[in-house]
Amino acid sequence: MPAPPKAPPRRPGELGRASVDARFKKVLPIASPLPSNGPFASALVPEHLNELHAQELKAIGKVSASQTLDRPHKGLVQLLKQEQRRRDKNAEREWTWDEPKFDTPLGKRRLRILNSLFLALSKRGHDGDAYEHDGEIHARAIIGDTHLGLDVQIVGSHRTVRQQGYLRPAPDLPASTPLALRLDPGFDRKNTVSWQDDGDSKLESKIAEIAAAIIVGGEKKFRLGLREAEERAERERIEKEKRRQERLAQLNRQRLQNLRTSGELLRQA
Repeated sequence: MPAPPKAPPRRPGELGRASVDARFKKVLPIASPLPSNGPFASALVPEHLNELHAQELKAIGKVSASQTLDRPHKGLVQLLKQEQRRRDKNAEREWTWDEPKFDTPLGKRRLRILNSLFLALSKRGHDGDAYEHDGEIHARAIIGDTHLGLDVQIVGSHRTVRQQGYLRPAPDLPASTPLALRLDPGFDRKNTVSWQDDGDSKLESKIAEIAAAIIVGGEKKFRLGLREAEERAERERIEKEKRRQERLAQLNRQRLQNLRTSGELLRQA
């Protein structure tokens, strides 16, 4: 009988554990999570995050920013299809409230930046996607099993117009309007990292650096998540023990009350 295949080495952001259907729990042992203090190293992940950054930056290499959206990353396909449906409806009718959201020079540039970033991440086996909601782009990077928020927004003050009750950037803002890309690991605008246009250095020239930093961010969030899970499990253990002690105390009080009641009944008899 051949030996079972070995598990592949853990990649950045991965749990390092395989998930199977709950029906297998009687025949497969449940693996404990990685300890929060490491070691974290695998054949693909160095122990130290600065080494991981250098490794990923070298592996990504030079990135050519997307000039068009003719070959979109799969994470943008649905958003772009939705935009095309709106475009087609606009062409059929004289007026429609549901116009394309990102047909402006700046809107198209935001999508091209995300496309470039997703393609760079895909070179390292990672992913990303985006969708539109209320006229805004909501995007995320997927590093292994770890998700991180992404946001591409205008830097500084700019002209706005009111559209359907929302203040939006003026549609004639040029594509050269300064932009910033923000990494939001917890989707809560805490512990964010950002990059932005500065002088002649545009976001498009920083895609490789941003992609490497996002991969490191995914691994960092994974490691922090292990500690948070341990702390959460400890709180649950303490709470469970507290409830057990309270239950025992309640049973003891009930036992004493039953003894007093029995004694009183005997005296009355």
